[in-house]
Amino acid sequence: MRALLAAIFVFGAMLGTVGLVDSYYPTGPMPWWAKLAPGGVLLLALLASLFLFNRAGFRPSLRRKSLEEQLAELDAKGLLLRQPFEARRAFCVNEFEDEGPHYFTELSDGRVLYLNGQYLYDYEPIEDDPELNQPRAFPCSNFEVLRHKAAGYAIHVACGGQVLEPEVIAAPFTRQTLRAGIPEDGQVFEVGSYERLKQQFAAA
Repeated sequence: MRALLAAIFVFGAMLGTVGLVDSYYPTGPMPWWAKLAPGGVLLLALLASLFLFNRAGFRPSLRRKSLEEQLAELDAKGLLLRQPFEARRAFCVNEFEDEGPHYFTELSDGRVLYLNGQYLYDYEPIEDDPELNQPRAFPCSNFEVLRHKAAGYAIHVACGGQVLEPEVIAAPFTRQTLRAGIPEDGQVFEVGSYERLKQQFAAA
């Protein structure tokens, strides 16, 4: 019933606008705004119907959800994957364009975790903007990567322990390296590969 009422409301609003415009300009040429009026009213009526003919719980929210709300919602649906790590050291490769920084982090068991993405911007130090300045938060000795279990993308990194300043912050990957292929975000390399990876990806 609500869908039928919404359709009648939208259709009636559009027809009413057309009739009103015709009554003002029955014979003469219409101004440009009069020609666009029915379409504009149609869009406004569609938006209004979302609120007028939906129950409160099903109305679209115009408020952006906070990170805590997003995580709680995914957790309730069983879609939040938590990956805890302990780290010893790390090196960084700067972004080539806007893909985010690349971090190779040696874990406490000797394996190496690779992370890359714009989500890592949130943990980078900012020193040139008084309103946004912040210290480095990642890499650190204890952290947890929170991912979407189905899609696999990273949502948040919960940082703890001691901040680990990167041993090296290397120049961006070359086009040749990018064409040859770089690791996937979240990829874990075998034990003892840290120095080899640093030589391969962070060589001056």
